[in-house]
Amino acid sequence: MTARFALSAWVGAAVLFVINGVLLVTSPAFDSAGRDHIALIRFPPYYVTGAVLMGFTCAGLLAARGLTGLTNRRWATLLILTLLASAVILGDYLWVYSPLAELITPPGSPRPQGFRTLHYASETVNSIQVALCLIAAMIANWPIRSR
Repeated sequence: MTARFALSAWVGAAVLFVINGVLLVTSPAFDSAGRDHIALIRFPPYYVTGAVLMGFTCAGLLAARGLTGLTNRRWATLLILTLLASAVILGDYLWVYSPLAELITPPGSPRPQGFRTLHYASETVNSIQVALCLIAAMIANWPIRSR
């Protein structure tokens, strides 16, 4: 099922993004301006990838509606988790990342008041979004009981 692939792909991509991001921004090879450039370059594709994979997940779930072995309860749970995760990533982009990106533009400028609050909110909201997708991926990939 497309939803299984898209959910699993997003969880893997998000985890890989975070691991690489932490390694880059904690590296002594980059100064403040370099870290800001990294964030401004890497995060837009992160959100696009998440949005595309959430879209594929929703489309896959709609196509899978009524398939043998996929109960209405399981399908509805997956759809609700996916729609919730989609709303979270959209909200994160609009109300957390976009203002955060404005605060670090131009790169290397001093961190203004509110930066830490938005950065913490971004970490928290992204963790919630990926956790929702992980739960949905586990449900989607759990074997279907044969009758």
